[in-house]
Amino acid sequence: MKRIRKGYVIGILVVLVAGSIFFFSCNIIFSKGLNFETKNKQVEGIDGMDAAIKLQNVYRSIAKSLIPAVVSLNVESEQTFRNPYREFFNDPFFRRFFGDEDFYGPKEFKRKLQMIGSGFIVTKNGYLFSNYHVVKDATKVIAVLSDNRRFEAKVVGVDPETDIAILKINAENLPVVPLGDSSEVQVGDIVIAIGSPFGLSGTYTTGVVSAVGREGMVSGFQRFIQTDAAINPGNSGGPLVNIKGEVIAINTAIASQTGGYQGIGYSVPINMAKNIAKQIVEKGKVERGYLGINISPIDSTTRKLLGLAEQEGVMVSKVEKNGPADKAGIKKGDIITSIDGVKVNSPDNLQAEVGGKEPGSETTVEVLRDKKRLSFKVKLAERPGQEVAKAAENKEKGKESDKALQTYEFLGVVFSEAPRDILEQNGADYGVLVSNIKENSELSSILEPGQIVAGINGETIRNMADLKGFADRNKNTRSLTFLVIKDGFMLYRGIER
Repeated sequence: MKRIRKGYVIGILVVLVAGSIFFFSCNIIFSKGLNFETKNKQVEGIDGMDAAIKLQNVYRSIAKSLIPAVVSLNVESEQTFRNPYREFFNDPFFRRFFGDEDFYGPKEFKRKLQMIGSGFIVTKNGYLFSNYHVVKDATKVIAVLSDNRRFEAKVVGVDPETDIAILKINAENLPVVPLGDSSEVQVGDIVIAIGSPFGLSGTYTTGVVSAVGREGMVSGFQRFIQTDAAINPGNSGGPLVNIKGEVIAINTAIASQTGGYQGIGYSVPINMAKNIAKQIVEKGKVERGYLGINISPIDSTTRKLLGLAEQEGVMVSKVEKNGPADKAGIKKGDIITSIDGVKVNSPDNLQAEVGGKEPGSETTVEVLRDKKRLSFKVKLAERPGQEVAKAAENKEKGKESDKALQTYEFLGVVFSEAPRDILEQNGADYGVLVSNIKENSELSSILEPGQIVAGINGETIRNMADLKGFADRNKNTRSLTFLVIKDGFMLYRGIER
């Protein structure tokens, strides 16, 4: 009996030893090639790694603190277009067989359009900043927060001149973004863009400031911050943030030959947005200073002959009778060189300086007249709205506005007047339609039929007359940048001829 028990014990021990050997052998065999390295000792040992990790932690902290206050905007709008069958069937032959109204339907059809943009919360009680072109003609706007809470947003006011929109949602104790000082921004600053490109909410991209004060893009009131941080359709209205986690601009547009990111994005400075928002909320409108003059640029040859410095001055080409400038003594032919000590070097520059001042305020205008420098005190008036200014311009031109061009060819592209329904369909206020592009056109790589061109090289193109005027003045211009609008998206496309 004892021998049997002893045999059992020995057998059990043998099995345990053999099993252990087998287990460890398998572990060694099957673990070959799966012994993962968990640290890169070569990189970890680099001098300055601690600083890099600290910077990474800054990026992480910015993301955690700001993304909750950045919203996706789901925008619904309504498009009205003519019934394409009505004119065809509105014929005595068809009416005889099919009757009148019932067969070929109503005069107009309506359909809903949807667009995605971005915005960010600036007050705990629900005020938001975004872009005008994001919410233009919106019938309904839904703001979606990062925690998936959804609120219907009301458009409080907009400023098409600067592409800024102020919205409001009914909520309290909301997360907010801190607003920085865009006047302190310098080329080379680290920046972060946050938004919903292609509907991907909370997307976080980084880059640097490529340029500041970039002008000549849309209107004379805009001075963009240019960045190489990735911005795509859907980012519009989102914040551009500095390394301190402060919003310094509103992402607005891109320059691209493909319609997507190519390293050039434009953002509206936050100081401008704060000023616009304050006026909209407090006054219900945006007020801008007005001199009552028409101005034109001066070429370098004329500057030399007049004794002006390079990039100095603009010419007064017309003075509005009994306007602010006329009352102060400014005359047609004067060269304006500065406004309140700020040098003037282009029509856009002058418009921005004057437009940034309050109506009723007094400004000092320095001019060159007969090679003498003079100074005038001008009490600014309120700049009339676009509609008022346009009506006055048309009245002055008389019947010339009825002689609008139907089509015009420029560098192998045939442009035509854009019908109102096409403008609305693309989310544009004005512009000309790209109707056809010839195969050998220099612009075939950047333009497509169906697009709306609303500006070229910073000049506004409202209609065919504006286009022809630009073409006549710029036959030999080598660099062209087109402001293109298509399906609610605004972008810049450029070419070197």
